[in-house]
Amino acid sequence: MEEGRKERVAFLEQHINAARLDKLKKVLAARTRHLTVVLENLYHPENGNAVMRSVECFGLQEMHVIQEMYDWKYSLKIARGAAKWTELHAYGTENGGATACYRSLKERGYQLVATDPQPGSCTAENLDLTKPVALIFGTESTGVAPQTLDMADARIHIPMVGFTESFNISVSAGILLAQLRQRLEREQPHWQLEPADAENLYEDWLLKSVRHADALVRAFEAGQAR
Repeated sequence: MEEGRKERVAFLEQHINAARLDKLKKVLAARTRHLTVVLENLYHPENGNAVMRSVECFGLQEMHVIQEMYDWKYSLKIARGAAKWTELHAYGTENGGATACYRSLKERGYQLVATDPQPGSCTAENLDLTKPVALIFGTESTGVAPQTLDMADARIHIPMVGFTESFNISVSAGILLAQLRQRLEREQPHWQLEPADAENLYEDWLLKSVRHADALVRAFEAGQAR
């Protein structure tokens, strides 16, 4: 940790009680980028917000939203503040949309895994987790776009035994993330954040947890410079 940051972090820690500090550190230790979620042109914003809530609860640090057809609308009531702790990357027609999203993820080493209710694809029990996974959920009515299915590295489905052919998207996300998260911790040795990434995130969370943090840090650094 560079010296200036080390001093800032130590200063901010003084303004947070011990229980809160312990919570921040425990959540940080469980954070991962090995799994991420992509929402492709969801129509109902409540579904996207419910997925974001699950993303944060299961310790994923980022989520990607493709909104070429519909605008993303954040709801504090549904997401319960998840956006404060989760990085949201939005892709519309103005910044490349789906093409830009998937290209960026591939360049970062993610395998694109499209959710597809048709049997024959893999399940959460046998999906390859040796490479980072970007789990793609499509629009409510028709699912993942055909062109996305064609270019995906893998497809995944949730086995069902009832008459209904699919789950609500937020339920699907919760089921898959719960299963994949358990496997990740059990099977993969390097699922946690890189040290530099964790340091950046910890400082960011401290700033978000201290009232008037920016003003306090400015005053602290001004005093240090004298």
